Amino acid sequence: MFCIDDTGRFTFATDEFAALLGRTPAELVGTPVEAVVAAEDREPLTTARQAVNSAPDRLTETCQVRLPQSDLSGPVTIELTTATDGSVVGTICRTAGASDPFQYLFDLIQDAVVGFEIVNFVPIVRTVNPAFVDTFGYDREEIVGEPLNDYIVPGDRVEEAVNYDQRTAAGEVNYAVVSRETADGCREFIYRGVPYDTTDGRRCGFAMYTDVTDSRRQKRRLRVLHRVLRHNLRNELSVVLGTAEYVRAHAADSSVSLAASRALDAADRLAAVSEKARSVETALDGESDQSVDAAALARSVADSYRPDTPVETALPETLPVTGGTAVYDALDNLVENAVRHTPEGTAVRITAERAGGDAFVRVLDDGPGIPAVERAVVFEDADITNLQHGSGLGIWLARWVAEAAGGGIEYERADGWTTVSLRLPLSDADDVLTLADTAESEVTPTRK
Repeated sequence: MFCIDDTGRFTFATDEFAALLGRTPAELVGTPVEAVVAAEDREPLTTARQAVNSAPDRLTETCQVRLPQSDLSGPVTIELTTATDGSVVGTICRTAGASDPFQYLFDLIQDAVVGFEIVNFVPIVRTVNPAFVDTFGYDREEIVGEPLNDYIVPGDRVEEAVNYDQRTAAGEVNYAVVSRETADGCREFIYRGVPYDTTDGRRCGFAMYTDVTDSRRQKRRLRVLHRVLRHNLRNELSVVLGTAEYVRAHAADSSVSLAASRALDAADRLAAVSEKARSVETALDGESDQSVDAAALARSVADSYRPDTPVETALPETLPVTGGTAVYDALDNLVENAVRHTPEGTAVRITAERAGGDAFVRVLDDGPGIPAVERAVVFEDADITNLQHGSGLGIWLARWVAEAAGGGIEYERADGWTTVSLRLPLSDADDVLTLADTAESEVTPTRK
């Protein structure tokens, strides 16, 4: 609580109110009440104060203000009431952070969040949460009331930021990966901008920044490392294969010829892993939110093995799912693995059905099943072990494709049959891609 005279200066303040501002009651006495609120809130406070001062009878007025010197990130409601001696008594009757769960979330969320008002297409900071202060290095009193872009947007990203501001001014939501200047230098963020209108017609919004710098850098490093390793591996394997083939063809000693054959086999297996890794990378580069016809893709996979390998299907006419054309690669790798381990003359089966909001596409075979060590890693999230052959990567690809679409992969062994199921979200999209519909697809419905 506090008291102010008819000029608007503090004559009294409780310890609690003074502590909220980081001051002592003695330090507040004589200070204009408008001096402790944000600049943009001073006029409403003055209007309320003058109305109470000039009222012939007891009058109470309220207004919302921000207190830049306090730890509160949001506005507070101040209630001003006429006292019997003609002075004005003020109280903070509500703090948004204390009673509003959304404000509580705003203060505690670990992502940097800034509340702003669009003024002449420019975002002016009205409030920030503690995470914003920690991330960008600006105290509330330093940045509140200032243009947001002047503080956090790098010079080469100004035009991009202005485009987002124009979208916000038009009432559109923004979602993008952006670079912003922070207390630790330039960092990458997932930026989400949400506009809203106040009751008095102002266009405001919230911007949330989720730091993804480390994960994106790690992803880029792994991609470069993967491509360099694969390129070098392919080149060196060509030398190994050529040399081993030459030795085997010209060796007079049968033991030397046998050693060369073993080297060729090992090099072939290594080349297969490299090629499988390339196909995994290509498949995962696609759009996982595209709607595709899983039934049509499954039939295409089956046709690519026929007539040399019996593949039976029990599929609905259509089965729209989310997952993109990588669903083909996932099914192809599961069928390839099943065919490799199925006794000759025994058919591999592909079935599909709807269950709830998901589709289940299953590949069945009566082979020996997936080895326990590999099964534990892929299906049971055991510690990762070395994958020593291409089928291991193929099963991983199937899992990644399903998870990227919001689904999963399941394993079952019963009555001598192995069943691997892809669970994919059903799609209600009107435009459903099939293998023949997209020229961009990397999949090929023929077996080499």
